[in-house]
Amino acid sequence: MTFGLTGWLKSQHRSIDYEIPLWYPSKEHPDSREWLSTNGLGGYSMGTVSGMNRRRYHASLVSALTPPVDRKVVLSRIEELVTINGKAYDLATNSWASGVVSPTGYKKLECFTTLPTPTWVYELDGHYIIKRQALPYGKNELFCGYTFLPENDDDTPDVKLTTRFLVGFRDFHAAVKGSPDERFPQFVSPNQTMIILNESGHRLCLTWGSGRYETEKQWWWDYNWPDETARGEPDREDLFLVGTVTSTLTNGQEFSVGASFEQVIQNPNCFEAVERLIDRQNRLINRASLPRSQKTDMLILASDQMIVPDLFAPSHSPAGATGADSESDRLSVIEGYPWFNDSGRAALQSLPGLLLATRRFRDSKAVLMAFAERTENGLIANRTLDSGKQSRLVFASADVSLWYGWALYQHYRITKDKELVRALMPVLMKIYKRFSATTGDIKIASDGLLDTGSATEEYSWMDAKIGDLPITPRAGKAVELNALWYNFLETILFLDNEIQLELSEKAEIKAKAELAKHSMAKFWNEEKQCLFDVIDARTPSGHSNKGHDDAIRPNQLLAVSLPFRAFSKPHERAILTIVETELLTPTGLRTLAVNDPQYQGAYGCGFQHADQYHRDLSYHQGTAWTWLIGSYFEALTNVYGTQAESVGRIKLLLQPFLAHLTEEACLGSISEIFDGSRPHLARGCPAHATAIAECMRWQAWQLKQ
Repeated sequence: MTFGLTGWLKSQHRSIDYEIPLWYPSKEHPDSREWLSTNGLGGYSMGTVSGMNRRRYHASLVSALTPPVDRKVVLSRIEELVTINGKAYDLATNSWASGVVSPTGYKKLECFTTLPTPTWVYELDGHYIIKRQALPYGKNELFCGYTFLPENDDDTPDVKLTTRFLVGFRDFHAAVKGSPDERFPQFVSPNQTMIILNESGHRLCLTWGSGRYETEKQWWWDYNWPDETARGEPDREDLFLVGTVTSTLTNGQEFSVGASFEQVIQNPNCFEAVERLIDRQNRLINRASLPRSQKTDMLILASDQMIVPDLFAPSHSPAGATGADSESDRLSVIEGYPWFNDSGRAALQSLPGLLLATRRFRDSKAVLMAFAERTENGLIANRTLDSGKQSRLVFASADVSLWYGWALYQHYRITKDKELVRALMPVLMKIYKRFSATTGDIKIASDGLLDTGSATEEYSWMDAKIGDLPITPRAGKAVELNALWYNFLETILFLDNEIQLELSEKAEIKAKAELAKHSMAKFWNEEKQCLFDVIDARTPSGHSNKGHDDAIRPNQLLAVSLPFRAFSKPHERAILTIVETELLTPTGLRTLAVNDPQYQGAYGCGFQHADQYHRDLSYHQGTAWTWLIGSYFEALTNVYGTQAESVGRIKLLLQPFLAHLTEEACLGSISEIFDGSRPHLARGCPAHATAIAECMRWQAWQLKQ
């Protein structure tokens, strides 16, 4: 008999106002699809449906020591053993370096859901155990709840639950190598224990509702991470069993345990934690005011997972601490879970989808305000690096600053917030003056076009490098940077006209815009009826001229997708035709045409265990990127308008992404990239901000047509 998890959850939490997705995993092998919970601080909990940790990043509790960065694995795993009338059932599933999978708790797994929180139902000879966990918003805490339901309501079997706590405090990119001499000292008191994680005194606090705690001092050696094996990365770890809690389960009553970083949880209550999360989820969904469907609601909640505090804000309050109405005036965006930090490019490209499409206008303003402060010599930072307590910003990009103008335009188009535009116009002018230079790695050539790049830096989004050398060197006049530059100039003129600021540089900017528009014609490739990727290209050494790069890449799409464009409609249609013919796939746009000698159809160059080198080598050489589908949709509507055929095409092309949302990779999220060739397997970061944002933006758009 199949357990009715939806009915059980709604009977427990009557406030649930959305459709609950359910998955019924195979009992033949461990289900490797992932789930993700985030806490709004950069911390998270992540794992697989089967319960097996397959990545170094999978853990029960990962906390950001300086939100949203400097993330540490605080609690690696919680494993459960259930005994019913003396018969033992191990619910855990582990992969070991020997190749053995043991225990095999996945064989008892009946069903799973991600909402309202990750929840597993195990069938144990007719009885059921419901396990769920909640990651409270704005706190470094984790609650786990366990409910026993007998086969027959009048049964009262003797049921014992033993929860095992395994730790290995580390940077979330690293691994723990155990030592027989290493121990984690702890201080046990009734219903709680405090475990000292390192010499700095960081603490893991465990609490439980009832039962007996036993201190353990045991290393469990050679856990294996299969997904790291596939990535050509170190794939083993040792974990330390610090203790177990054994308690008696009463029919229908939830038993709770809590884990927290630094601060002790008093009286852990998983039910109350889930209730608070449901309240927040309902408010986010209702705020979006979109026609309701399971997949739309899931996209709204996936969008929320990417919003985090600004590390450099004067004070730290959790992003959106009061739900959809955040009181924080400075927010950022995690580029993707589990391994990316926050990013300027991701934040600005994602802003319309994550925040405007979901009607979080205040949070959209907070992101713009945060990156207005992350400037240096007219450049807006792209990345935040971990470096202990001193996190550093990386400014080596040209497109991020230009995307800032696009993001502000999108915000104004929806909100008509003239005061914000007036406040941020000085930021646009600093960018303008920086980019108007005639010398340096970012400069304006005599023809008014933007010329960027050097031997060791790539200033576009195609910035993967091997050592100090860009893999796709694009030094010279790159097509998307110039499309963004022209759009940026016109954006300043448009916004200046809207707020009637009458900039003293207005005539100068207008002249630069006219020259840039005229010179954009140099990108036209008459032979291929599309745009060159780079003109006046230079070799990585910078000493000789390579002429024009005619590789067919999606960068030219920005010349058609941006609000202000330089080409005629016939030229735009021709560009769109080439993009559709050569680059469009069901899962995004290829970064290089299939017939190009440099094309790599499989991420990692087709190697079964592709290492970092081969992954980077193929990153922009044919791999299909999800976020580019949004630019394609924008170009489609710019060229053909919002006629029924265009709307229908967009709706049709969204379907594979909506299916991906509920069927593969990280359930409830969207992957960063896919293989350029069939079967277009999901690759890269399994929960990526720009991928989620563009799917959210265009799902909202098509629902309103």
